[in-house]
Amino acid sequence: MTIRTNAVGFFCLLASFSGTALACDEKTGERLQYVFIDTSGAETLFWTITDDSIRQLTLENGFKLGIRIEPATPEYYAEESKGRRYVPELVKISLFDMSSTTPKELTHTWGGANSVQGYSDQGGATRVVELGSGITLNLLKPVCISSDVK
Repeated sequence: MTIRTNAVGFFCLLASFSGTALACDEKTGERLQYVFIDTSGAETLFWTITDDSIRQLTLENGFKLGIRIEPATPEYYAEESKGRRYVPELVKISLFDMSSTTPKELTHTWGGANSVQGYSDQGGATRVVELGSGITLNLLKPVCISSDVK
């Protein structure tokens, strides 16, 4: 689903979804990872992560960008938890150059499953020259509560 909006509009958009449509899978209770991408005035995308495939979009500057978001590995959590009792739920965010038949990874970073991550030629989560004025990823993974709770 492609939607044109801005960050404020994003939260209004989320509020307009019914609780069950946004929060989790109605049958299994599984939490779902949502991503809202703001591309500095270009198309804005909103989608639910269902697998580790690469999602492609073309930026204002004509650059063909690929984005893959996947859960953090147990090994990464083990490293992050050293000296800490709690760590946030994390995802691995990989950005790709999709201009050839084989995607070329530009960078990967780790971010919270509920966080805002920015990437541009000036920096952010990491500096990626090809992105020009950049993109902002808004990640949302709501907690689901069983209707059996009394």
